Amino acid sequence: MMNLSDTYLNGGSPLDHNKMKRAKKQSQVTMRDSYSSAEEAMNEMRERKMMRGAQFREMKMADFQDRYALSFDESNSMNFADAEYRRAIKDGKMRGDFAGEGMSFPIASPEDVRRAWMSVGRSDQPTEKLQRNIIRIAKKHNWTNGLPDAVLKRLKKGESGLPDD
Repeated sequence: MMNLSDTYLNGGSPLDHNKMKRAKKQSQVTMRDSYSSAEEAMNEMRERKMMRGAQFREMKMADFQDRYALSFDESNSMNFADAEYRRAIKDGKMRGDFAGEGMSFPIASPEDVRRAWMSVGRSDQPTEKLQRNIIRIAKKHNWTNGLPDAVLKRLKKGESGLPDD
């Protein structure tokens, strides 16, 4: 019969492994003050993580302001969660359309055109239909620069732009 201690990482028990992980995390915290306990050090790490999250949200809001040419007040009033994003397109608050059925494949920028084109294969909807809709929306809103180069070449030749099978 095999001894389970032989299967542990570095020959130690899971408790030893967790102690090593905890010690490694605590060593990553630069001590501003001397902490009286490891719990205070872990709280410091949580605070830093929350601050990084807040910075990320601010950068994301700035990106939306740049990409969609929104004023500060407009971008603050809009919640860019996925459902709100789709609703804004559907209600006409943002330029764009949906390439798929049921508000799937929302397209409101050249970047969305690129993302939609790249994710067509993962959908259970007909690929050719989605690709036609993406091309149609890109042409309608002049976002063709989001399409792949091969599609742009085919469109330039006067073809449909769809890949040859």
